[in-house]
Amino acid sequence: EAALEGKVENVRDMMERLGKSTLVRQSFIRHVFRYWMGRNELPSDSRTLMAMDRAYLESGGSFKELLVSLMTSDSFLYRK
Repeated sequence: EAALEGKVENVRDMMERLGKSTLVRQSFIRHVFRYWMGRNELPSDSRTLMAMDRAYLESGGSFKELLVSLMTSDSFLYRK
């Protein structure tokens, strides 16, 4: 991702770049999924991950809405 490349001037610059990165956000969401589900994601979980991403973005970055999206998903409700 081009926004993450280049010289970093200070910690604040690094944090701002990471905070705006789509790749970092998606990685964070995958790790939330893995932690709460206790397993890695499967191809069948793609709708859940997309819904989590959408909920996170539409709520302005609310972790609570991210978890609500996960815990009301088919992946969570019908887990084994």
